[in-house]
Amino acid sequence: MPSDKPFISTFGKRQSDNFGILERCPCRDQAGIAPVWPSIREFHESRCSTTSAAEECLQLDVNVPTSAAPTWPVLAWVTGSDGSYHSGQLVKKGVIVVIVRHRLGAPGFLCYERDIPGNAGAKDVIAALRWVRDNIIAFKGNPARVVVAGQGFGAAMVEALTLTPMADGLFHGVILQSGSILAPWAFNYDAKDRAKVIGERLDKKRDYVDVFLNATMEELFIKSSESNTPYFSFGLCLEEPLKNEERFFLETPYDLFVTKKSKSVPMIIGYNSDEAYIFASLLKEFKVMNKLTKDISFLLPYELQFLNSREMNQVSRQIEDIYFRRNRTMTALLAYHRDVYFLSHVYRSASYHAAVSSLVYFYTFSHLGEVGVQKEPGIQKSGAAHSDELAYLFSGRNLDKEDGLVQDLLVRFWVNFVIHLNPTHRQPLDWDPMNYENPRLLDIGVEPKMIDYPHEKTSKFWEEIYDKYYYSRNRLPRN
Repeated sequence: MPSDKPFISTFGKRQSDNFGILERCPCRDQAGIAPVWPSIREFHESRCSTTSAAEECLQLDVNVPTSAAPTWPVLAWVTGSDGSYHSGQLVKKGVIVVIVRHRLGAPGFLCYERDIPGNAGAKDVIAALRWVRDNIIAFKGNPARVVVAGQGFGAAMVEALTLTPMADGLFHGVILQSGSILAPWAFNYDAKDRAKVIGERLDKKRDYVDVFLNATMEELFIKSSESNTPYFSFGLCLEEPLKNEERFFLETPYDLFVTKKSKSVPMIIGYNSDEAYIFASLLKEFKVMNKLTKDISFLLPYELQFLNSREMNQVSRQIEDIYFRRNRTMTALLAYHRDVYFLSHVYRSASYHAAVSSLVYFYTFSHLGEVGVQKEPGIQKSGAAHSDELAYLFSGRNLDKEDGLVQDLLVRFWVNFVIHLNPTHRQPLDWDPMNYENPRLLDIGVEPKMIDYPHEKTSKFWEEIYDKYYYSRNRLPRN
């Protein structure tokens, strides 16, 4: 279901229009069980390449159960990139699945002063959820039971919805998989500086706003790739105030959490046990292990700001004691990257939400199966890598053996949450909500079980480090 009107390449100065009226859906007028048009996927791909970040690629995929029911609860899945998702396993269990795409890269998240305020991609998600609220009833969807979910950057986008007044009344629960708006790759506290780097590479003699508005998508993509900015080139930002326009963020996510301004909604939030394995080939290619024989300060997160070398060296020694004192191995290196880029931020998000009385169902997905991220030769994979769970939730087929058992469990938990806002509704297994004082979580594998959070010590360490050294414009003053 494409957007109702073409978009103008103004990087979000113009907000997203409502998605197309129902009659615009190409299979709407066809008889039989949707999708009945054999070429609907070919039609979509011929007009909108899945590798394109262009604005014309805003799409909603609405997937509806075939069995009879008065209304269906709705799972709105916010994509983290431009991937494709097969929602059949979820739909068969009795939920409508709406795949929400948004502008990516520069069109979605370039942020530079008022002419290019940023967060256009996030506002695309708002437009999609408003469409769901107003129109999903035509598909027998229940607008009073909408759960929004995402993975990685998609999860960070979904968590951002709990912090913005633009999303008030649009959802009733969230699922956050391996992502947090607090992660350095999700929110750009230095968005304008990043934009300047890219603008200078495009044309340093002209006004950057004019340069951005006249650059082609290909030019923006190439220069962004060459800019050597840490993490993603573009993420969410604190945009400039705009006259007669809604702002996505009124304060930074950090400040909103500290002042307890997040929405209190039930949520599932968690991480995969071997998240950083997705980096294994890159760490191997760039021979990071060889660099560990000397100073390890190069591993320090980019967004930590130290007053002097003494502070930096002190934190480096603490990191060495925790991760590398006993063994300078790839396993230790992956554990470091898992904690600093995923677990510490996911845990902190879960703790913040639990503190505002949200029902937080905390989990780790640990199953090491035959699907997901492939094993890197010579590097042991000890659990589920980043994105591995998607192969179970969005598989187009029934998996077999232990993978099939885990697929059934994961789909059942997620569907129960969408329907009842409780992942183990009428199930023999008790998945207790998170208690910040004694954090426990569900270990999801062949035999799911409640366990103590195994990384509390390192997560607390990173919480203290970020409280003290996180970029000054994005944190409260030191005491």
